[in-house]
Amino acid sequence: MKILISLLIILFSFSSAPAQGWYTLSNGLNNTVTEIYFVNENTGWLCGSSGLVMKSTNGGTNWTQQTSNTFATLWAVFFTDENNGWISGGNGLILSTSNGGANWTLQSSGTFSDLWYVHFINTSTGWISGSNGEIFKSTNGGANWTLQSSGTAQVLYSVFFINELTGWVTGNGGVIRKTTNGGTNWFSQSSGTSALLHCVNFADPANGWITGFNGIILSTTNGGANWSFQNTGTGVFIRSIDFVNSSTGFAAGDNGTILATTNGGINWLMQNSNASSHFYSLMSLNSSTAWASGENGTIRKTTTGGIVFRHLDLNMLIEGFYNESENNMTADTISVFLRNSSSPYEIIDSGKSLTDSLGNISLLFSNAVNNVNYYITLNHRNSIETWSSIALMFISDELDYDFSASASNAYGSNMTLKGTRWAIYSGDVNQDGTTDLADLTVIDNDAGNFLTGYISSDVNGDGLADISDLGITDNNSYNFVGAVLP
Repeated sequence: MKILISLLIILFSFSSAPAQGWYTLSNGLNNTVTEIYFVNENTGWLCGSSGLVMKSTNGGTNWTQQTSNTFATLWAVFFTDENNGWISGGNGLILSTSNGGANWTLQSSGTFSDLWYVHFINTSTGWISGSNGEIFKSTNGGANWTLQSSGTAQVLYSVFFINELTGWVTGNGGVIRKTTNGGTNWFSQSSGTSALLHCVNFADPANGWITGFNGIILSTTNGGANWSFQNTGTGVFIRSIDFVNSSTGFAAGDNGTILATTNGGINWLMQNSNASSHFYSLMSLNSSTAWASGENGTIRKTTTGGIVFRHLDLNMLIEGFYNESENNMTADTISVFLRNSSSPYEIIDSGKSLTDSLGNISLLFSNAVNNVNYYITLNHRNSIETWSSIALMFISDELDYDFSASASNAYGSNMTLKGTRWAIYSGDVNQDGTTDLADLTVIDNDAGNFLTGYISSDVNGDGLADISDLGITDNNSYNFVGAVLP
């Protein structure tokens, strides 16, 4: 019965494990999804071609169609909370809701221009950018919209405000406009390009980014007084960008392109979207959770920051902590490093975990990749550093390795036999790669001072330094036990 229960737990764990990287969501339709927006992990909306509006209450797993009463293309959707939202679209269309989209009401824009983007900072105050250089502002939730003077006739594809006063618009011809008085006055900022600039986003009043044609991402650290080109590593049209703070952000564009950064865009990394359609929109809720949408009903989501983790299952034993007669080990923390397979064996990734009583460890790595060889190295607070005998690779994101099965599984067969299993040597208290007089001195001093607790001189894991720890270390010192490395 215990075995059956254990198997059921394992099967449930695998079946309920969250998907990694960017995975597919479906709304059941093929309409282009021009915009996707979530206010929390569960509640969000999308809009698109032919008047498409849909809502999800479970993070995008299921979508329910809402009535827009139009067949126009809806370009953007924005919500300030679970109830209040707006949609902008073709031919001057503006829709609003105060009940989460159960009812959408037509608002009067006073224009027939395409309205490309809508942004509100609260339920009252918002802006919409459009063709012909048009910018509209409302201070009463969209009941009335007032045209502002942008100083340009270019199409303005994006508008973003950081507060009631400070905002930016971007558009054709490399246009950037900024306001510091809520849009009463808009002044030009130099982009350094004449290319189309499509999406603007700021993390705070100083740090912002703009996307555009030809793989362009511009960044600023001074509110746009200066804009610099970032290296994206791609030449596609990057249509959307969203930052969760001044460091972490995502961008999406044509040909299924999704990029991510954790250093403000100094480095952009291409992520696998498993899509080839053009992405029109990307929205990030936090550094882990984001959505992207685009052509042919394409929707992608990540809950791992777009990262696909490699899973390593290890079994290892610690000489002093393992009781061979009971086949049981005192659990302790192990540091695991993945190293390049050739000199100088640089560390590629690392993890730390608590073993169970059988010596099992399960770790996730974000930097390792499939089909590349890595040495596995084990480090413990008072044991000899031990390497895998050969370099190993992840296949389909998985790797299993058992140090305890054979001495030959450690580099140089550098382990000790305890019963029928092999364990890494204990006694390297000062972590200098050998067991010697220096380690014995530390243990002797701690024992003399009756030290207890989580201490490096506790070689057998019983919570105190005493003669038993000296015995293990003295034996290994006598046998000149030390680290054996490639």
